[in-house]
Amino acid sequence: MKMYPSGMSIAQSSVSHGRPNSLRAARCPHLLEVAARPFVRHCGDRATLDDVPDEVLDRIVARGFHAVWLMGVWRTSPFARREALGYPALRAVYARLLGNYHDADVGGSPYAIEAYEVAESLGGDVALARFRERLRRRGVSLVLDFVPNHLARDHPWLDRHPQRLVRGTERDLAKHPDNWFLHTDLEGREHVFAHGRDPYFAGWTDTVQVDYRNAEARSAMRDLLASVAERCDGVRCDMAMLLLAEVFASTWGGERPPGDFWDEAIAEIRRRHPGFVFIAEVYWGLEDELHTLGFDYTYDKELYDRLVAADRAGIRSVLSLPQAAQSHRVRFLENHDEPRSRSVFGDRLVAAAAITYSLPGLRFFFEGQSDGRWHRIPVQLAREPFEERIEWVARFYDRLFEILSEDVFHAGQWCPQPVDSRAPEPSWILGSRWTLGEDTRIVLANVSGSVASGAVRWPLPENGSDMLVIVDEVTNARYEYSRRSLREAGLPVELGGYGAHFLRIAD
Repeated sequence: MKMYPSGMSIAQSSVSHGRPNSLRAARCPHLLEVAARPFVRHCGDRATLDDVPDEVLDRIVARGFHAVWLMGVWRTSPFARREALGYPALRAVYARLLGNYHDADVGGSPYAIEAYEVAESLGGDVALARFRERLRRRGVSLVLDFVPNHLARDHPWLDRHPQRLVRGTERDLAKHPDNWFLHTDLEGREHVFAHGRDPYFAGWTDTVQVDYRNAEARSAMRDLLASVAERCDGVRCDMAMLLLAEVFASTWGGERPPGDFWDEAIAEIRRRHPGFVFIAEVYWGLEDELHTLGFDYTYDKELYDRLVAADRAGIRSVLSLPQAAQSHRVRFLENHDEPRSRSVFGDRLVAAAAITYSLPGLRFFFEGQSDGRWHRIPVQLAREPFEERIEWVARFYDRLFEILSEDVFHAGQWCPQPVDSRAPEPSWILGSRWTLGEDTRIVLANVSGSVASGAVRWPLPENGSDMLVIVDEVTNARYEYSRRSLREAGLPVELGGYGAHFLRIAD
């Protein structure tokens, strides 16, 4: 019997909203990342995408998600799976998380791709097409991975098209064995190839690096991207900044690639699919450059890092950007590359979520986040351990999704909300303000562990009743203030350590 566990993180909700529910049409859309193999495995050991129950998709819709990123659908190479099973350190992690795990629980890294074909264990391309249609009928878009920097170490190109890959010498191999490997092709010839890598770390040993200085390689990668675009509504592009001409040249030396791959590739896809959405995983302050090249949304790692470090000045700096600059950022507290947010933030979680998800941009959540899951699961695993829901986390996210479903948080005008401190130093309370017509919302979060207080001022219309009602949307507490007192002294606020207010101003 196939069944989905009652602990599924996408809890039933009665939220309804009148905003468009698609990744392209929506402003400030919501994206849910789901690790494809564990997601399907919940439905049974031999389940495919066809076995995911309709009620699971209905819960995604009820939570207000505009898109699902089905992470890791492509065919992983046999070598990648052997690597995943062969490292003692990884095996120790599997055993710790799953207890008596079996080799069948390990699928290999979904970022060592042998072919852009849907894995047979998920039901192949036909099952993916049916899954996409089921989402489409519910107004939800489908996002898939595109991994442009590298391919699996045993990809057919090593034998058939070695010129498309970064090649080196025996000296390179001897000097940096973590970054290079020896391959003997089908005719017995030996080649030294580069592993795909981030220039600040050793190579990913289950991958081979694509050479973007080679025109044939660039064309072939555009073709692969086009084949992905036929099967989804948007792509999340892994380590997208590694393809920038300057980054590639500084990593690999030699001649500089002739222009930026993204500029030509995105334009080509948009000619075929005008509504297609591009999301970039990007670091090192290169977000705006990739946005200029055509990406709709780029990871906001800066805000995440500032929140982790409890860097009040740094968080305030990010919040000071205008709405136009904020609107193409991807807001997240966790994903498959980062530790679970509850393990990182602990009792700071509510404040971190209030700041992150009250900003413009693409609001990005990871499956299990709203249950308060603790364990980060290696991407090589096809099964995940059961974890009990953490009720205070689940209740908070239940309410957060309801609040964020309101039109004002999507179609409204946003600006940072200053808080006047009652102390000589700047306030520990940081805020955002959204306005749509007469609807005004103010989100405040205390980024310190102690009680913080201050006063909030915002433009008040001249007309209206003498008294304003202010409602905290989380607690439903109601407060009344006169317009005169709000103009003269501002709204007094006091927040406990790492607390947050979601305030609705009712005239």
